[in-house]
Amino acid sequence: MSTSTFKTTLPTSQAHEAAPMHLVATGWALTTTLVGLFVICYLLSFVWPTSGLAHGWVSLFATNPDSAGRTLLEGIVGNAVAAWIGTVLFVPVYNRMIGR
Repeated sequence: MSTSTFKTTLPTSQAHEAAPMHLVATGWALTTTLVGLFVICYLLSFVWPTSGLAHGWVSLFATNPDSAGRTLLEGIVGNAVAAWIGTVLFVPVYNRMIGR
């Protein structure tokens, strides 16, 4: 039985090289993360409405807290837009910086 470690699976010359980030994969990963966090906070605001823990995140991306459906839709769209803006700004800078 052999034990495989990171050191034995990669050649020494490739072990320290940074791989460039893929724009679309990073965008979808960040979108999924932000939308997931928004949905969790949105549901938490129904479970514990007086806590105020989730209302900051919900009100950051939604303008009409009285309409539950509109708040959810605005939050999902707002988080997706914010994720892609962040991705489009971050990934090219990261890829350029690791090339130096």
